[in-house]
Amino acid sequence: MKYWLSALITAFYVFNTPVMSAEEIPEELQSRFENSFATLGFQVQRIEPAPELEGFWLAFTSQGIFYISESGEQLLAGKVFDITSQPLDLTEQSVSSVRRELLEEVDGLTLNYPAPSERYEITVFTDHTCPYCRQFHEQMSDYNNLGISVRYLAFPRTGLNTQSATDLTSVWCSDNAEQAMTDAMNGVVPSPKTCDVSMAEHVRLARLMGVTGTPAIVLPSGQLMPGFVPPQRLLQSLRASN
Repeated sequence: MKYWLSALITAFYVFNTPVMSAEEIPEELQSRFENSFATLGFQVQRIEPAPELEGFWLAFTSQGIFYISESGEQLLAGKVFDITSQPLDLTEQSVSSVRRELLEEVDGLTLNYPAPSERYEITVFTDHTCPYCRQFHEQMSDYNNLGISVRYLAFPRTGLNTQSATDLTSVWCSDNAEQAMTDAMNGVVPSPKTCDVSMAEHVRLARLMGVTGTPAIVLPSGQLMPGFVPPQRLLQSLRASN
């Protein structure tokens, strides 16, 4: 079975690796990967087997998701596709399972906009300075009326030590954070506030999930949909992924 890796014209074959949890990764291998990424200034946050690519592991780092060889000497950035029939994104399948686990960690971190009659719940990484995030937020009632509840996590696009991150912290620390977000989306940022909210934790989750921009919509299935998605099209995607 042949696969295609973006940016490489190379054929690979299926490698049936038994499922292995992070705790079962040999300590020597874990240390090797951490040292390899350290030379790039990256921190390894999670390592998973990559059965779709022989001899490689899937590394979740502070700067995104990569494939790394067992030797720790080769690093690949891209996706692996099965092209035996219709192209199938095998990387997305592997990462989606991790995202589903990570979604269980966000309780207590999110701003919540529940649907009156909930059918689906999505998690959206957002930034009040992002035009498409504002477009999404303007249609919140449309999503809710379709039975789609929305949970927000923050992803300050300009980085942690920027005004965007400071403003988002103030939003999350407001007495009525959901209303504060609506105000911020309309250009009215709350006065500076601090609390025990950690923007670094939001960004950590974003990096682990492969988020690179906003808005980034994570479906309950773990599928990531980057960019603005209109309400009806999002509903169709939710039905298809259910």
